[in-house]
This record gives sequence, structure tokens and C-alpha cells, in this order.
Amino acid sequence: MKTIETLKDMYPKINSLLGEIDAIIKDDSKKAKKEYINNITEIKINFLKEICEGEGLNFHELKHKYLSDKERKNILDTSELKEIINEVLLDTIIINNKNYFFENKEKGIIFDSKSKPVGIYKNGVHVLT
Repeated sequence: MKTIETLKDMYPKINSLLGEIDAIIKDDSKKAKKEYINNITEIKINFLKEICEGEGLNFHELKHKYLSDKERKNILDTSELKEIINEVLLDTIIINNKNYFFENKEKGIIFDSKSKPVGIYKNGVHVLT
């Protein structure tokens, strides 16, 4: 009869493990579906851009016609991307053999390597506090 008692004790554990496995499978399925949708959206956007470039069409007009609102949110205009890449947010300076970053403007904040404010840029002089 020990076998029957052992099996009865194992039943809740097995159900618990099956529940965990089911949750993991559902979570992985959601992630895979989301990744698949993102990949399809990226392919559609790139395909539409290539057609527009090749045929001399206006991408902005066609994206509203052929892409959904969710898909349009994934588009970053190439001109905006170039501006973001070329934009320099902070300048660097070395004070006492340590690197600091600062806003190159009057009363600009000076940051250490951990992004903590440590001073101010005032009248062309770096003042650490």
C-alpha cells in the first residue's frame, strides 16, 4: 500500500509541474508571436521603402495607405535618424585625470562617469562642487 500512498503524494507535485510547463509554453508562444509580427512589419516597411525609392514614389503617402497604425509607429524617418546620430548631447573633459561630461552652455551641468551631477560649467570655467 506504500505505492498507492506515494502515488497520491506525487499527484499534486505532477499537477504543479504541468502548470509551470504550461505557463512557460504560453509565455514563449507570446514572445515568438510578437517577434514574428515585428519581423513581418520590418519586412513590409523595408519593402515599401525600396519600392518608393525605385519608382520615385512618396513613402509618406503610401505608408498611410498600406500600413496599419501599429506598423507606422515602428517607422523612424531616415532624416530623423541621421539627426539623432549626428547630435552630440554632452562634451567630454578630463579634470584631475578623470573623465567628466558636461553641457557646453552657460550654467551647463557637469556629470561624472556614473551620470551624477558633480559641478557646473559657468563663464567658460568648469567648477566642480
